[in-house]
Amino acid sequence: MVIAGGVAANKALRVRLQSVVAERGLTLVAPPLKLCTDNGAMIAWAGLERLRRGESHGLDSPCRPRWPLDEAA
Repeated sequence: MVIAGGVAANKALRVRLQSVVAERGLTLVAPPLKLCTDNGAMIAWAGLERLRRGESHGLDSPCRPRWPLDEAA
């Protein structure tokens, strides 16, 4: 399970979600707390994770507000 943004900054929620995913044999993935309060930091972290996987894109990518999570959309 992945949490991010303001939700990931909630320490009590993190603890509870960690318990829930552990009961189901899953893993909770969340950025460090210091990156959870600023959207710019979250975007940079997501970019870093993509770069670590060898993914990159030019600066000509389209700008789309409310970009869907489904890549086929």
